[in-house]
Amino acid sequence: MTFTISNFKIMKTGLTICIFMLGIAFVNAQPRVHLGITSGFNSTYVLDKGFSDNPLYSAKANYEWAPVGASVGIDLTNRFGFQIESIKAAQGQIYQIAESVQQIQNMVAERNIDLSYLQFPLLMKMMSGSNKAARFNFQIGPQLSLLRGGSETMRFVQDANINLLQGGDIPLDATTVLVGSQADIPIAYQDAIANGTITPPSDNNLEIPLSYFQDEENPGQYMMPENALMTLMNSEGNSEIQKFKDKEIQLAFGFGMDIDVWKQFYISANVRANYSFTDMRNKDLIDMIGDKDISGIFSNRANLLVGAQIGLHWVIGGNRSSKAKKEAENDDIFR
Repeated sequence: MTFTISNFKIMKTGLTICIFMLGIAFVNAQPRVHLGITSGFNSTYVLDKGFSDNPLYSAKANYEWAPVGASVGIDLTNRFGFQIESIKAAQGQIYQIAESVQQIQNMVAERNIDLSYLQFPLLMKMMSGSNKAARFNFQIGPQLSLLRGGSETMRFVQDANINLLQGGDIPLDATTVLVGSQADIPIAYQDAIANGTITPPSDNNLEIPLSYFQDEENPGQYMMPENALMTLMNSEGNSEIQKFKDKEIQLAFGFGMDIDVWKQFYISANVRANYSFTDMRNKDLIDMIGDKDISGIFSNRANLLVGAQIGLHWVIGGNRSSKAKKEAENDDIFR
């Protein structure tokens, strides 16, 4: 799915809707402000048709612990409110890559997409109107995710002769390979150094351009040694092709329960998910893929996170059940 609307227009539309609903909800409202800390355990995915349609790629389950985040919310009524959060979260996916020899597939490498974000979801919160200590809720809203760092690497667990074009979107000209020892340096690279064609970097002479691993007799095939680490993308790299987008627009949603535990505190327990509307890759790489007309590559590589979130929240002035209990006691006194 490709969106032509800019990130800022999406955010502006979402904020306009939220502000409009906020104005409506303030009519006859009795606002209740709450501050909280949250944490969670998530399963993360990278949705890319280029991977899912490739029989040599198989996804591994990926689980990430979300460190403590913060939240600020306002319940305008017993049924409706807003909440904004700041969460440090890791997302990504690990794919195992197989080599097919005589119809037998053997795992030769792992492709690891590892991303770290600071996320800011702005959530509309719909709640049950009960004054009981336990209440159901549903949240939905836009989320801005700012990239803190990221990398995409391919590590070979054994010697392999692999067709990298089947990987779909590897920037061949900008990719380097870090080999494990001097013995793994390709002969073509050694000859280029001896002829003075290239001068290897003094800080790391084991990091070699991918082109020197190409099998000249089989275009598209690359002979990779065991323990070689191929860097495909890196947020700190010099090449714009290899960088990720520095921000993403996502949709955050979830459901769960709020449970009052003391006069001014409640615990939240939710199932939370987010999905990105924008491609995580830099525009330069997407344009390169389009220029080379690589078949089998999906136009959007999206992040998906599904997990459990738990939080502790302080309610200014007291939570809902404690206020209801106090009002009931006052009614008994004046009867």
